[in-house]
Amino acid sequence: MGNLIEMITSGLEQLGGGGILLIPLIGCSICAHAIIMERTYHLRRERIIPSQFVTRSIYHELVQGNSDAAIQMCEKRPGPLTNVLRAGIERRDADEETLKRIVRLSINGEKPILTRYLHILGMLSAVAIYTGLLGTFLGMIISFGNLYEVSGQVGQSSEIAAGISQALITTAAGLMVALPTYVAYYYFNSKAQLFLTELERHGMSLVRFLVADEHKLFQEGFEDIQSLIQGSSQKKV
Repeated sequence: MGNLIEMITSGLEQLGGGGILLIPLIGCSICAHAIIMERTYHLRRERIIPSQFVTRSIYHELVQGNSDAAIQMCEKRPGPLTNVLRAGIERRDADEETLKRIVRLSINGEKPILTRYLHILGMLSAVAIYTGLLGTFLGMIISFGNLYEVSGQVGQSSEIAAGISQALITTAAGLMVALPTYVAYYYFNSKAQLFLTELERHGMSLVRFLVADEHKLFQEGFEDIQSLIQGSSQKKV
């Protein structure tokens, strides 16, 4: 137990040698981890693209001709995909080009939700790198400043080493914060773009479904009219 306490105390002392620039680096690390946890929770596939729910509930109601019930299903489970589908279903009587435009506008409206805080994550990565670089320069300045005292005598080696240690600690700390932050930024950004592509695919599938269904109803109505005309003409004969 005593050895563990000594290791922790030694580690804290080494970190303290990094100087005041460790404070913004720690702040960047806390903010980055908070955003990573928030994006991990909100960018779940079952929340963004609930495929089974859409197939078993929404499309089931559409096939049965219950468009209002399908809209209620979308409202019951709000999310990017269900919001896009609801926008298309509500304007189901529009032509194909109008439906496509409505779906694309709805997808664009979901984009800020999928990419929320990602620009901050990218910024934190850059800030951490440049803060570590600044710490490197400050540490080297301290080292060269301690190389000679005011009287011109050679400075103590411990004072020179302190500046070099500060430079190395802040550089390492900056990289330790920046690298995982940048990896998380790239990962979540790629994931958001993948979800946007899937939203586009599901939206266009809905448009094709609605247009095909409308065409089918038109054909059925046209066939019924033809049969009525043929039946009336036969009666006249």
